[in-house]
Amino acid sequence: MDHTSYETVDLLGFTEENRYKFLTGSVVPRPIALVTSQNDEGVLNAAPFSQFVILCVTPPLLGIVAQTRTTGYKDTVRNILRSGQFVINVVSENMAEQVQQCAVEYPSTVSEVEEVGFSTLPSVTVLPKRIKESPLQFECRLHEHHEFGTEGSPTTMLVGEVVLVHCAEGVREGHRVNHDALRPLGRIAGRSYCRTQDTLSV
Repeated sequence: MDHTSYETVDLLGFTEENRYKFLTGSVVPRPIALVTSQNDEGVLNAAPFSQFVILCVTPPLLGIVAQTRTTGYKDTVRNILRSGQFVINVVSENMAEQVQQCAVEYPSTVSEVEEVGFSTLPSVTVLPKRIKESPLQFECRLHEHHEFGTEGSPTTMLVGEVVLVHCAEGVREGHRVNHDALRPLGRIAGRSYCRTQDTLSV
């Protein structure tokens, strides 16, 4: 497509909700981190984050970003800041409906894992369990966190150092990942997702 005409957009002219929708609808597709964390009462929380990125290779650092609600931190952020431990479970196509359901705001006393019917596996180096349905899981310890945004619209970035990785059979081929086996799900916007099977080599 030959782009010959452009429209200039002032993001600050949007409401915050619409600015979020525009930005997340523009930076696509985004990988999804289904993060499991545990609170003081032992409840296993699971929440999806599509603001998820590789920050560093040595040490291996992964970052997730969470907006703070008017009522305070999300359960995931609160749990991680308290314990310093979490698991990032990569989301595959067959997990789509359950992951969407995990985005619902449940009380902190309710485990999303149990509500949506996920199975779990024990972790080795951290307390929160892993999601068995996920083909690739990163056990992480909190490396650091940063606060962004304005007083009325705070955002937290959590940086986790990967201390151990679990790959389902067939996912790892030496130092490479078999994406036909991984079948990761990408986030577009709203309830729209994408698959990665239609690829282009250049």
